[in-house]
Amino acid sequence: MKYPVSGTATKEVPPNTSTGATGTATLLSITSGRTFWLRGILMTRGATQGPVEIYDATAQTTATGQTIKLQIPVATGYEALDIARVIEFPEPGIRFSNSYVLARMAASGSINAYEIAICGYEE
Repeated sequence: MKYPVSGTATKEVPPNTSTGATGTATLLSITSGRTFWLRGILMTRGATQGPVEIYDATAQTTATGQTIKLQIPVATGYEALDIARVIEFPEPGIRFSNSYVLARMAASGSINAYEIAICGYEE
């Protein structure tokens, strides 16, 4: 059975130079015993220039244990990417099988809280 779920970063998505609990932002906690299938990502136009990394992680505080890393370019200012970014993945989506979906910037920069969200389903 499929259960629709979505999540958003409730704190700033930090650069990968951060460590410990500030090193990532949690987008979603996957229900124990289920698999999450990522179908879409939304980022507002206020995001700092990316790319953004999305992790399938075993721990909520760091990006260790990831099995998937997506690099998604974002931009600000008067650039070609200066729009809200919506990225959709075809059925079934991208599989996340660990406990958390985490995000961080690939280098410097950040994304403010609530300016990146994901959606999909668990089964």
